[in-house]
Amino acid sequence: MQKYVFYSLASSVSALLLILIFPGFDLPYLAWIAFIPLFLLIRRAHAGAAFFFSFASGFAFFYVLQWWFLRIPGINIWNFSIPVAALGVFFGIFGLAANFFHRRMPQWDILTFPILWVLIEYARTHLGFLSFPWGIIGYSQYSVLPVARVASFTGVYGVSFLIIGGNIALALCTESCCRQVSQSKDVLRHHAAGARGATRINFSITAVFVLLLLAPALLQGSTAAQRKNLKVGLVQANVYARENNDRRYREEIYRKYLDLTLDNANAAPELIVWPSSSVPGRIPADKVLVNMLSGLSTRVDSFLLIGSSGFEKFGRNRGGSNRTANSAFLFGPIEGVMGRYDKIRLLPFDEYIPMRGKFRWPSWIVNSDMVDNVPGQEMTVFSLHDHRFGVLICWENYFPDNFRKMVAQGVDFMVSMTNEGFTDIPGAHYQMLAMNVFRAVENNVSIIRTASTGVSCIISPSGNISSRIQDENNHDVNIAGHATGLVPLSSRRSFYAEHGDLFIAVIFCLLILFTAIGLKKTPHLI
Repeated sequence: MQKYVFYSLASSVSALLLILIFPGFDLPYLAWIAFIPLFLLIRRAHAGAAFFFSFASGFAFFYVLQWWFLRIPGINIWNFSIPVAALGVFFGIFGLAANFFHRRMPQWDILTFPILWVLIEYARTHLGFLSFPWGIIGYSQYSVLPVARVASFTGVYGVSFLIIGGNIALALCTESCCRQVSQSKDVLRHHAAGARGATRINFSITAVFVLLLLAPALLQGSTAAQRKNLKVGLVQANVYARENNDRRYREEIYRKYLDLTLDNANAAPELIVWPSSSVPGRIPADKVLVNMLSGLSTRVDSFLLIGSSGFEKFGRNRGGSNRTANSAFLFGPIEGVMGRYDKIRLLPFDEYIPMRGKFRWPSWIVNSDMVDNVPGQEMTVFSLHDHRFGVLICWENYFPDNFRKMVAQGVDFMVSMTNEGFTDIPGAHYQMLAMNVFRAVENNVSIIRTASTGVSCIISPSGNISSRIQDENNHDVNIAGHATGLVPLSSRRSFYAEHGDLFIAVIFCLLILFTAIGLKKTPHLI
């Protein structure tokens, strides 16, 4: 009974510490100790307990991390708890697999634990329409830039690897200290030599990986080359999502963006950027709206990038409705509409119903009357004078693969448009901001981030955040405003941008090796 009290306490403490490291509480340094109780549990428990208590820890972590989903209309405790439980299963799988490798080859926990963790994180962001990028441990370090810059070589998963490696190293140290206190002197002498040898191996491996991953990132951050800059204006009207887009509502929204844009134009930016879905209406079918936006670009003598519904007047979906996309349009002072990008990776159950016609989803998951958006077919690269840039919209920005493919088109900077008016919880907005910081670092590219309700800002290739839209109280969420800033331009890509998930391929090969060895070994009993 006593051991199950310890297991419950250990899983609860790890869940609590994990909650504290993410935006909302923003205590990123706790990440380096957050897993210690859970790892001690996994190393002591039998397989069933390792799975169950790891699952319980994951369920509690994801439930609190994403509690703001319960504030979204249509989300209740039941349809929220089921996907959270599914995410908790990934923790359980890790606990079960880590327990297996510990019993077969305990001397390699320093490598098997981080390898397993990272591959499971990678798997849950590559499950098609079931992919879910929230809660990747590396994102907790978005404000600790020397650590975050590891992602320029490995992606965000390399940061997770370092954190898990640090935690298991400290867990081994903690376990060794506790053992020395509890064991008698005779038993201690018997095990001393082996324990010292295992400790030296573990910490040697940890030191090597820290040097390989962290040192190059530190060097890169201190030797960043001088870049040309582009002067850009950002506009945020603090508009929340609304289904009833009547004429009066559309006029009110346009007026808000118009006034903010005219104020922003006083700083003479070369490009002014609005958020995703900032223009209620259908472009290019609505010629009046197109002429208004073209006229505004001419009036402020600046290029204007806006988000709206791309609407093809004569195109039809399979159901007979007009073809509508989630789109970005670039207007020029002379040229009018200069380019269009249609969102390629749509948000499941919000912008389209997965497996439509093949599977009937229950009504508490999706409204069967929902009309699917049309996904884009090509990665548009916009031209602005001599500069090239790409745009990704909302959900697309949270997946490293999507972003890297767009950057590979040869851009000087990126624009991340998002409509986050579905929640007014600041912590939720900062969780999404953290992912954009990593996209900038991973690819060595600047990002102009515009959000309907915040956070709108400029993120440099090294991950520094500047030019936030803020009010007089320094609030950057749930406020309206505008800002002007300089965007560093660069066509020099990072190692990760050029080679992708090579780090994942390497550790996957290591896992195959450890699995082959582990299956031949006799389980080690504690």
